[in-house]
Amino acid sequence: MGNYDEMSTARLTWVVLDRLVPSEDVSAAKAALIARDPELQSLVAQGVMSEDEAIAAVRARQPRHRDPDRSIVWIAPAALLLVVVVLGWLAVSALRSLS
Repeated sequence: MGNYDEMSTARLTWVVLDRLVPSEDVSAAKAALIARDPELQSLVAQGVMSEDEAIAAVRARQPRHRDPDRSIVWIAPAALLLVVVVLGWLAVSALRSLS
């Protein structure tokens, strides 16, 4: 990849957060991404935050890359329940029409 300083911020964020960076370039790509955010750059330079914590902070800002929170976790079981209810209703309807 290389040339992380010349990439757009959106593309660099995508490449780093999706772990598309070659293993030998990971630190350079992370450093380039952190350099785009003055607050994170300052915190890393002061030693308040590690490079990995800064990348985790960037990840937390991106909705696509966040860990699911409690408001989202219940959706999959609710969707499964809805599918089971609809399939059950269809089965009962089919059995009633046969008799």
